Formats: sequence, C-alpha cells, structure tokens
Amino acid sequence: MAKKSGIDVILAGSTLEDWKRAFPCIEPPRNLHIIGRGFGDYLLEKLYRNAKMVVVPITFLSISNRFLEALFYGKPVITTSYAKYLHPELIHGTHVYISADNIVENALKLLKEEYMLKVLEQGAKEAYTKFFSTKRNVEAVKRLISSVLHTL
Repeated sequence: MAKKSGIDVILAGSTLEDWKRAFPCIEPPRNLHIIGRGFGDYLLEKLYRNAKMVVVPITFLSISNRFLEALFYGKPVITTSYAKYLHPELIHGTHVYISADNIVENALKLLKEEYMLKVLEQGAKEAYTKFFSTKRNVEAVKRLISSVLHTL
C-alpha cells in the first residue's frame, strides 16, 4: 500500500525483523513506518487521531483489538470479509468498508473518496456506541444475570 500510494503508511504491531522474515528480498518503502509492538496508549491514541483511515485485515475468525480500537476512535475502517462473520451487525459502506477481493486496491480507492470516508467515520462512531461500548456490554450482562435469576 505504501509503495503504490506514495502516502505515509504506519505498520503498528510488527517489527522490521518481522518484515525481513516475511519479505526477505524486499526493502520496506521509505514511506512505510514500522513502529513495532508494545507501544503505550498515548502513542496509540496519537496514531488513531492522525489516521485518515485504518486498514485491519482480519485473517481468521477471532476478535481484533485493532478493529475495535479503530471503531472506538471513530476512524474509517477497511477490513476483509471475515468481519461479516464476526460482526454481522456491521453494515458494509455504513459502519465499515468490507473488501472482498483486493484490500490494498480498495483502500487506495477509498482514500480518494472523501464523502465515503466521512460516512464511514460516522458509521464507526455509531457502531462502537451501539454494539461495542462498555455501557452496552454492562447492559447485556445485567440482562443476562436477570434472566438467569428469573429461571432459578
């Protein structure tokens, strides 16, 4: 993505050693910034605050912290079709952009669509508040406890 776009791309959660192991014959582009693992919340918040879009390629059926963080910070998210199975409540083109084929090409196209980025930004905020916020989780746990107590 960095090579094709010429824009600054930040790779968080991986190291230069990870890159060299995965791509031994390819030098990372100059506009790819690899920041490693284990960075603090302050840096994480700064990254999300300054991001125009977040690419979260979910590659298997599990919870993705980066996905939930991007929604929490209200950033447009492009992800893979696994998101449909993990979170069927999320609507493509409203809450997230689900790329069924080439996530890099779709991300580059999406970066040029300011209106769609704004729609996805609003959708991310709405999705987090409606489906994933702590308040919603507490309400769900209270309902679960109440229904269990009523069956006793």
